[in-house]
Amino acid sequence: MKKIQFLFVTVAFSLFLVACSSSSGTANRQKAVKDYSQYNNLVEVLQSVQGLRVMGSGSNAKVFMSGYNTTNATNREPLFVVDGIPVGSSLVNLNGLLTPVMVKSIKTIRGMQATSRYGDEGLYGVVQITTINAK
Repeated sequence: MKKIQFLFVTVAFSLFLVACSSSSGTANRQKAVKDYSQYNNLVEVLQSVQGLRVMGSGSNAKVFMSGYNTTNATNREPLFVVDGIPVGSSLVNLNGLLTPVMVKSIKTIRGMQATSRYGDEGLYGVVQITTINAK
């Protein structure tokens, strides 16, 4: 009888430890919001995003997702989506539309997830930009 009680206590204690460790590992993690207002323009903001490469500067800048082949890349820029609305795959489309102060967060989506959400437009990745005024 003592072996069964010991086994029961051991199993119950193990389940308690698993429950405590799994709940404490996911407790209210908040993603840190980056302050993009320190940048002068949108090109500098995109240069700071992990997973993006910006080639050129100013109105001649081109943005590429890291890992995609960019040799002879004429139309291999990712699709830009601002507050859920696709605005095209050229940084020129964002000039005048956004300033660094307006940007709340930037997320990159690649691979099958990008094409399943945005079709052929998402073939070279998607850059999702959320503004501070997003609803």
